Amino acid sequence: MIGGSVDAGVVGAAALIVGSSGTVGALLVPAAARRGAVLVAAVALLVATASSAAPEGVRTGAVYGAIGLLAAAAALGPGAPSAPRGGAIVGLTAVSFTVALATTVVGDPEAVGLTVRVGALAVGAAWCVLRASPTDLRVLGAGVVVIASLEVALGLVEFATGDPVPWGRRHRDVNDYVLVNTLLPGGLERVQGTLGHPITYGVVLCTAFVVTVAAGRRVPLPARVLVASALMVGMLLSGSRSVVLAAILAVAVLVVAASEGRGAVRAAAALLGVGVAVVVFVDELGVASDRFVSSGSYENRAGTIGSVPRLLGRPLLEVVFGSGVGTVERLYDEGLFPQDGFWVLDNQLVTTLATQGVLGVALSVAVLVIALATRDPLARALCAVFVGMLVTFDYVFWPSMTVLASGAAALAGRPPDPGPDLDLDPPGSAP
Repeated sequence: MIGGSVDAGVVGAAALIVGSSGTVGALLVPAAARRGAVLVAAVALLVATASSAAPEGVRTGAVYGAIGLLAAAAALGPGAPSAPRGGAIVGLTAVSFTVALATTVVGDPEAVGLTVRVGALAVGAAWCVLRASPTDLRVLGAGVVVIASLEVALGLVEFATGDPVPWGRRHRDVNDYVLVNTLLPGGLERVQGTLGHPITYGVVLCTAFVVTVAAGRRVPLPARVLVASALMVGMLLSGSRSVVLAAILAVAVLVVAASEGRGAVRAAAALLGVGVAVVVFVDELGVASDRFVSSGSYENRAGTIGSVPRLLGRPLLEVVFGSGVGTVERLYDEGLFPQDGFWVLDNQLVTTLATQGVLGVALSVAVLVIALATRDPLARALCAVFVGMLVTFDYVFWPSMTVLASGAAALAGRPPDPGPDLDLDPPGSAP
């Protein structure tokens, strides 16, 4: 997450990023794909600089650069026609951050800048995806897959050397908590890439995995298998059970979408495969389940959910509007959250309830409900990833995460159009 003040160097770096990207885009990228290319540049910028080990000026400059890129993308012509659902998603997102800003002005003025920046990223990303052309969307999807594939390569280097590339990791005392990968044997440390956190690393890979799986015949099968396999390896190296479960949920959404009408056999085969896997690996699943329930992360998340009654017992205005972005630490000090030494909630819904109140939760849920009503299989599957992460990670104020989540919601808000939708049917299937 990004905080702190802004100096002239940061602003200058952001202006240089936007100016150089705009010049290159104007010279090299066809007009039909220009907005998509700018969106890819914004995502790449946020992903590459997300680690807390990166210099603060670099991280803050990247956020301002990404905001500038989104503003440039929004200004690239009228774009695709919008639909009421898309307008509602963008509007509710804007209202959500506006309410959060008003509450934060009162509750923690130091977090106002953070709220404005992340809000600008969320609304900007949603608006740009909503107005993108089919070609823009194909460029964006390909760009996200390329970014994630590069993260897998960096993750393999990190796995081999023990140090994230290129930023390294923050100085850590020997007695500090080490993130151990419970998905793989050997007590290995979890990989985080340039994202600075294993879960955000895994979410980027999971997003690309869903795009790859949904690509259908537009991408040759061998290429899809190779890329999807590499992304699966990266997700396992992240050690995030939440990400793996989110990926399974997203694939299930795609299978259900593909089975409507004429693909029941495929859906049955997929369910049978899951059943066989459960039977074959039942012992291992039992061990993993025991390990998960006894882990500190499970206990912390369970305790976080248990804090909801205490949050609802606050004064009425605070229940409705929250205490403001940046006040979680104060709420810990007041004893409203688990006192188990974690100091992180790992639950976006509870965090929103605490900082933005019941109103903030209602606005967030409204966006997700509207988005999940889409008939676009890819958009619904991508939204399912972020729905699955709601109760396991606080992702909204990670700039890279909020751009991906807002983009997924906006994709779901687009009008029906066979152009950007990815084809899930095999060659020769009936129309």
